[in-house]
Amino acid sequence: MMKRIGLVMVLALLLALTLPQRSSAKIIVGLSSVNVAFLPVYVTEAKGFFKDEGLDVLLVLFNAGATNLQALIGGDIHMMGSAFVETIGGRAAGVDIKNFWGVCNIMPFQLYSQADFKSMKQAKGKRFAISRFGSLTDFLTRATLRHFGVDSKEVTILQIGSTPARFAALSAKAVDASIVWFPVTEIAKAQGYNKLLDLKEIFPEWPYETFAAKESYLNKERDQVSKFLRAYQRGVKYTIENKAEAVKIIGKYVKLDPAYAPAGYDEYRDSFPLNGQIAEKIIPVVIEEEFQAGRIKKKVTLEDMVDRSFIKALGK
Repeated sequence: MMKRIGLVMVLALLLALTLPQRSSAKIIVGLSSVNVAFLPVYVTEAKGFFKDEGLDVLLVLFNAGATNLQALIGGDIHMMGSAFVETIGGRAAGVDIKNFWGVCNIMPFQLYSQADFKSMKQAKGKRFAISRFGSLTDFLTRATLRHFGVDSKEVTILQIGSTPARFAALSAKAVDASIVWFPVTEIAKAQGYNKLLDLKEIFPEWPYETFAAKESYLNKERDQVSKFLRAYQRGVKYTIENKAEAVKIIGKYVKLDPAYAPAGYDEYRDSFPLNGQIAEKIIPVVIEEEFQAGRIKKKVTLEDMVDRSFIKALGK
């Protein structure tokens, strides 16, 4: 009897060693910036919701959407969380990229300038800071100039980097104006800089951040993407329902001054769609503007840009 039990134990051990072990699926996600717009992503990771779905998710942080897009094209990441506008250039250039889930629908940007730069009528000859050419700040700066009838060739547009870097350049008088977001907007106002424009005046509805990936990846890894989104939906719901915990996570991931974190939460809370809807209305207008300005050589359509199948399946 003992010999039989011993033999069974040995066979069980050999079976455990020879059978393939279940491992977590690896998904590498690039985020185009560190900001409150990605709060539900941070919450999902912090609360272990990705792991609950059997996923090993690695968040990779970039300082601009253009570099995030290049990482996606090069295969260094599987999907990207980025401004929708930054995917338009990739699609127009022939990359099989699709936006498949809305992360944040809000226009958070304001244009601040030196105290003596009081009106866009003074814009000609001024220096405007952006993160990188092809980024969201590049598009919004040029769109603002067009809105006020100023040709971008009549100003100097400088690649500076992240929002803190651009505000540092503004503080050092190395530039005359920059698009910034919360909480730098509050800091700029407190320090006496002039608010030239709240971009909500031009873009009241805006698909600020989305998840995007190559169509080939979405088709091949549909099950893994669905698991990712189910976990993310839990993160959105938890974010909306648990302000105190979400504010703590803002401090951990965004490194936001505790004095500003609660206000940051309040500003963004209602912009996170639980159903993944993307604010699509403005997208054809943006595509047309990019085409007319010559920044994309091929006109793409809304259908080229959006895969709604995940939203239909999981967003109910």
